Amino acid sequence: MLFTQDFLEILDTLKNGEMVAIPTEGVWGLSCRVCDLNMVGRIVKLKRRDPTKGLIVLVNHFSYLDPWYDCPILASARQESGRPSTWIIPVNDSCPDSLTGGRKSLAIRQVLMPSLVKIIDQVGPLVSTSANRSGRSACIARWQVRLQFGQSVGYVAKGRTQGYRKASTIRDMETGTVIRD
Repeated sequence: MLFTQDFLEILDTLKNGEMVAIPTEGVWGLSCRVCDLNMVGRIVKLKRRDPTKGLIVLVNHFSYLDPWYDCPILASARQESGRPSTWIIPVNDSCPDSLTGGRKSLAIRQVLMPSLVKIIDQVGPLVSTSANRSGRSACIARWQVRLQFGQSVGYVAKGRTQGYRKASTIRDMETGTVIRD
């Protein structure tokens, strides 16, 4: 749950092209607007993440990124409920390499968590990656984010994760096949 002042701070920070740390379904994430590619690079550098790994994009409707897709969205992906899946979707050359890590596919999660839906409604799709330095465990509490990243993040939300203990299932959009459960 996000309080009004917290929500407004998150929106202002994102609209100003900065990074936020926000609770997601199971862990804390570092996020920026998908259109802020300079900030995407800063997130990768801050995490010390290999840029060829790519990032996850959070949407509340797959249609946000339609121009990038190279295959249709499965009905089962559009109608998911419960613990969300991350879908690996083939993309065309319009999709930025900084999001895909240079691959021809992008990881996208359609979120249902009310606070994430509300943020995306206001600022559009978000880049998301777990709030941790590469090789370390993902942060599951606000204090861990503040300890690990200090003032490097534009704003650290005051909410909590949705409580899922398991990472999202990863599925292939072309076949619906589960890659990771």
